[in-house]
Amino acid sequence: MSNSVLMDKDENILNPKIPRYEKRLRKVLWTNSNPSQEMGADVLINLSSDDYDELEWVCAYSKSNSNNFSVSCLKGNSILISIASYTDGALLRRIIDRVTDTQYKTQVAKRATADTSDHVIPVKVIGIKNS
Repeated sequence: MSNSVLMDKDENILNPKIPRYEKRLRKVLWTNSNPSQEMGADVLINLSSDDYDELEWVCAYSKSNSNNFSVSCLKGNSILISIASYTDGALLRRIIDRVTDTQYKTQVAKRATADTSDHVIPVKVIGIKNS
């Protein structure tokens, strides 16, 4: 498949003249002051700026496991953060709802089908700006 066919669908997603990760500015917009603490539902995450095109959510597997992973979402969207537990393969997930471009609200996390406040804990949010 040629690049011209892909570009016709959405030139903003694929532009072969400008590689996707070239000239991207990154800035930490929020940091969890206590990532080893449980995080339940309805926690407000207030970002320091709305000057971003994409957000990278860096999360800890759990309050007792500081190994981090990250997922990204485009501006203006809520996000489902999910990963498999590397100890037993259980699905860990948390939805974070967009309230405004500078405010997000957590839902309770899930470990398999059980509610949990111990897993998928946001550690920091990085704003990515395409220049």
